[in-house]
Amino acid sequence: MLKIDLSAQALRFLASLPEKNARQIVAKIDALSENPKQISSEVLRGGQGERRLKAGEFRIIYEIIETDLKIILIDRRNDDRIYRKFRRL
Repeated sequence: MLKIDLSAQALRFLASLPEKNARQIVAKIDALSENPKQISSEVLRGGQGERRLKAGEFRIIYEIIETDLKIILIDRRNDDRIYRKFRRL
């Protein structure tokens, strides 16, 4: 099992969500930390190995560094807003 490390932005976004949506995202992150090879995700183009994971209407941008699962950003998928935010990081 990977150790989960949420960025400050990811924590703020999760805290702003209704409980149902937050639980959905946390369940995806937990499943990813348990077995990252079982979860379907895609490598981000133009990144440095970061991946994206779909969770309903939300996207989770993350990377795995040795035994850590670093959650970089969580946001809605609307109009590629999450990808514009990611490029600014």
